[in-house]
Amino acid sequence: MTPVERTPDEIRAIVQQLRDLQEVDREIRDLRKQLALLPAKHKALDVRLAQEHEEIERLKADKMDTSNERRKLEKEIRELEAEIQSHEDKRMKCKTNAELRAVDLEIAAIRQKVDALETRVLELIEEEEAHDRKVADARAKLEQLEREHLEERRRIEEQIRSKSEKLARREQTYKDMRTRIPADALALYDRLSERLPGSVVCPAVRNHCGGCHITLVNQKLVEIRQMKTFVRCEACLRIFCGEEEG
Repeated sequence: MTPVERTPDEIRAIVQQLRDLQEVDREIRDLRKQLALLPAKHKALDVRLAQEHEEIERLKADKMDTSNERRKLEKEIRELEAEIQSHEDKRMKCKTNAELRAVDLEIAAIRQKVDALETRVLELIEEEEAHDRKVADARAKLEQLEREHLEERRRIEEQIRSKSEKLARREQTYKDMRTRIPADALALYDRLSERLPGSVVCPAVRNHCGGCHITLVNQKLVEIRQMKTFVRCEACLRIFCGEEEG
C-alpha cells in the first residue's frame, strides 16, 4: 500500500485525534472497571446481612440450649423433691433413733443435691436473660444494618444506572470519533491498543518517551518536531504527539 502523503500539520491533527480518542477510550475502560466492581459491593452487603442473621440464629440456639438444660435440671429437682417427700413419709414410720438418723442423712444428702441444682438453675436463668439481651442487641443492629443496606443498595443501583448511561454516551462518542480518523491511522492505533490499551499516544517528556521513559536520541526529537510522519518510540512503539515539559 502506497503511504498517504500528508503535511506536518495534517499529521499533527490526526495524532491529536488519536490522542482525543485515547482519552475517551480510557474513560470507557475506567467506567467498565467501575461497573464491574459494583456487583461485588452488592454481594458484600448481602454477605454482611447474612452473617448478622446467622449470629442471631446462633444466639437463639445458645438460648435454647441453656433453656433445655434449665428445664432438665428443674425436672431433676422435682424428682429429688418427690424423693425427699418419700423419705419424709418413711421417716414418719421409723421406730428407732438409728432408723430416724439414717433417713435424715438420706434427706440431707438429697437436699444438698437440690441446693446445688437450684444454684445452677439460677445461673442458667441469668444466662438466658443475658442471651435475651444479646439477641435484642443483635436484632437492633440488624435492623440498623438493613436500613443502611437499603440506602447503600439504592446508592449502588443509582451508580450503576448513572455509569451505564455515561458509558453508553462515551461509547457512542468513541464510535463517532473513529469515523473521522483516517483508516491507516486508526488501524495503527487499534494494533497498538491490543498491547498498550489506553496508552498508545504519548508525548516526549524532557527527552524521554512519556510511555516507557527510554531516553530519546536527538534525531528522534527532530522527527517529533518536524512531524513529517507518525513518529514512534523505537522501544515501545508508541506514537508521539509532540513534546511536553512534564
